[in-house]
Amino acid sequence: MFEAQTYEALMKEVLAAAPPGIDTRQGSIFFDAISAVVNKIAKLYSDLDRVFETVFITTATDEYLDLRAMEYGLVRQVATPAKYFFFCTGTRPAVGWRFFHNDSGYYFMLKEANDGTLFLESETAGTQCNYIQSGDIAVPVNTVVRMRSANFGDVYEYGTDTEDDESLRERVIEKVAGSAENGNKQHYKTWCESVSGVGQARIEPLWNGENTVKAVLISPLGLPVSDSVVEAVQQYVDPNGLGMTVEIGGKTYVVGDGLGNGRANIGAHFTAVSAEEVGINVTFDAELVSGKTQQAAIEAASMAISDYLKALVLEATEDETIVVRVSTIGAILAGLTSYFVDYANLTLNGGTANIRISDEDVPVLGEVTVSVVS
Repeated sequence: MFEAQTYEALMKEVLAAAPPGIDTRQGSIFFDAISAVVNKIAKLYSDLDRVFETVFITTATDEYLDLRAMEYGLVRQVATPAKYFFFCTGTRPAVGWRFFHNDSGYYFMLKEANDGTLFLESETAGTQCNYIQSGDIAVPVNTVVRMRSANFGDVYEYGTDTEDDESLRERVIEKVAGSAENGNKQHYKTWCESVSGVGQARIEPLWNGENTVKAVLISPLGLPVSDSVVEAVQQYVDPNGLGMTVEIGGKTYVVGDGLGNGRANIGAHFTAVSAEEVGINVTFDAELVSGKTQQAAIEAASMAISDYLKALVLEATEDETIVVRVSTIGAILAGLTSYFVDYANLTLNGGTANIRISDEDVPVLGEVTVSVVS
């Protein structure tokens, strides 16, 4: 708004308004007298520009965007810690004991879920702790008498980063300009996506008859969410204090009480579930760039394909069917020119057809198999 009010422009304006006969050349008494004042005024205009940016949703950032979001009842999702199954031999350590992972340098605390499952939770929240391998040694910070070994298991729950400005801005604009009101479909979506650990919610009205709503939850990484996130959404939208369940297609679903003790309207029975993962196994033959190992090529391909699958999930519109395309994965491999000279015989899950993903599923990269040819 005040971009034109620069020091140079203001100086030109003030010098032009000087009384007749005053020496206004650089280095003159008049010039030097007004220079510092004009510089301060120019800075004031710059600060005013910044103030205007902070008051509009489309331009506010960081804590200023948080303040605007709070005006509409929305808060930024906080980072969540990574969690891993824990197994040991010998004496079982007590809940609350701390462990260290040598390769990453991060500390973890032993915790127990409601069902008795032991897991290691990173003391540092965020995605940086998501890459520990199953079987890695968990080093106890203090000696556990007669415990012979301790190891990380598979991922129990992926860590997530603090919600970025663009994601929060999109949610605020969606609430302000969208139709999220009175318990409609968009309103349920807004409620679900306000819970930390949820990146996207697919809402299915009337999924089990009148006054029923189901939300399929997806993490900010484009993956299924954990049981704890499902429970948090269930309690936030429609608590399940009465313990009602329903069995459909051999699966048992939790059903909210419908008493209006959460965000949902009285009489609306809400069910939160995690998306199910559909493994995508990728197999192809490849001629490698000189000096590149098979393992390095697999890791590069895995990372690029995982990013593609994540984007497919998180960028899909509400009514869009997700399709994992052979041609797109082929283009990804062709673009990895630092690793592959050429590739052939690409298959997904053993076939050459595209894979369509249902509304309740998300594609997750399984095994990447590369047969090296010369």
